[in-house]
Amino acid sequence: MSKHENWDVVMEYVNSIIENRKIANTERVQGCERLLKDLENPDYVLNYSDPEFIIRIIESTIVHEKGEMIDGTPLRGKPFLLEPFHKFIIYNLVGFKHKNTGINRFHEALIYIPRKNIKTTFAAALGYALTLRYRKSGAELYITSAALRQSLQSFNFLVYNIEAMGEKDTQGGVYHIIDNNNAHTITAKLPDGFIKIEALAASPDKQDSLNCSFCIADELHAYKRPKQYNILKEAMKAYANKLMIGISTAGDNEQSFLGQRLKYCRKILDGTVKDEQYFVFIACAN
Repeated sequence: MSKHENWDVVMEYVNSIIENRKIANTERVQGCERLLKDLENPDYVLNYSDPEFIIRIIESTIVHEKGEMIDGTPLRGKPFLLEPFHKFIIYNLVGFKHKNTGINRFHEALIYIPRKNIKTTFAAALGYALTLRYRKSGAELYITSAALRQSLQSFNFLVYNIEAMGEKDTQGGVYHIIDNNNAHTITAKLPDGFIKIEALAASPDKQDSLNCSFCIADELHAYKRPKQYNILKEAMKAYANKLMIGISTAGDNEQSFLGQRLKYCRKILDGTVKDEQYFVFIACAN
């Protein structure tokens, strides 16, 4: 057992899939094999402190806003404890660095999992923790989707948590929240940095002068044009440790933006395409 408890959880998850002790689809097997190859790749080093920080922030400060356990126990107000696959995703996204640098290996991600498996709230919690980790760079997070209503699910989840922490500025805390018809933002000036979180609708015709370090593109299957995604991705050019996260549950059109993206990501996992900066997590039936 290592001194990094969450890394042990990740490796047990990986080994259980590789050894067929856990039932998994082809893409999850390939994803675990990819991590094992990355551990042997001399171009990368595994930094434990960043993923451990992200996991600790989420599990010690974030709570559920709603939901129930399988036995009907209410989850509201209960700690947001991550599943092994969540920790696997986090370790991949912020654990692997280019050798002799502090630059993360991955700058883009697709997280494709079934409905009701803690997707939207996980992405929101991850985005929040990332802004705290990179606060010294003045981290900004955009939460986007095809419809503002979906973006606000993540935004409202974070607002609920900030209020639950007692950290809203009207409670004597550091977070200033604007939530009206014109803007949906969370900002904080910290002793050693600054963070901003903003909820947007992915409408390319209304997005100018965007600048962020992280972006969550929720419900990716509802994006009608690649431009909606690409404009957001271009907004991160000024940052070395940028991350574009696309998340989705499903889609019934293989020719859509998401359908084409899935085909590309499957090629990354099977080795047909080499894309070292793209992390892929696909959980679905074979």
